[in-house]
Amino acid sequence: MVDLAILFGVGVGTGLSGAMIPGPLFLYVVSEAFRHGVMAGIRITVGHLLLEALLAALILVGLRTWLDLVAFRTAVAWVGGVSLAAMGWLLLRRLPHLSLSEQAHVDFGAGHLAGGVFFSVISPGFLLWWATIGAAVLLQGALRGAAGIAMVLAGHALADLLWHGVVAASVERGRTYCTDQFYRRLMAALAVALIVLGLGLVVRSTAG
Repeated sequence: MVDLAILFGVGVGTGLSGAMIPGPLFLYVVSEAFRHGVMAGIRITVGHLLLEALLAALILVGLRTWLDLVAFRTAVAWVGGVSLAAMGWLLLRRLPHLSLSEQAHVDFGAGHLAGGVFFSVISPGFLLWWATIGAAVLLQGALRGAAGIAMVLAGHALADLLWHGVVAASVERGRTYCTDQFYRRLMAALAVALIVLGLGLVVRSTAG
């Protein structure tokens, strides 16, 4: 149970740290929330999650035969742990430059689900993130079987839904819930958590 809770935490942490970086998807959520309210943000996030589920399935199918190899399992733990720690360190370095103040004016006529997919694909680093950190974290979950995979994906999905839901609700109600100061403090906490989780994965792998 402890391992599954840790994997869920890894899913939430990596999900939030990725979702909270401003980019095309974030701006689309803000733009649509102005016009259609908080449910627009939820529908966009569902489209985003459908794409991520497809990528996760492709990753797992492609590497399924490797999961029984001890050397591969150890490598996954190290890559995942080091990637999480490095991601946390990079977020800490970027804190002074992070801001949510950019205005969003996005026109897209194919619907919110399609928009969630489209603006994910064109987001800088989205596919690269899944090919590196995302794959490593997902495979770390796979080492614990179906339950581990479920915990990572559930944590990741919850993080996306919570963050975009909060942003959309803030925009809809015309209040500044997410000030830059609050945003940077939250990102700092997430960065530290990622470093701790990453180092924890490495230590557990070495001890095991």
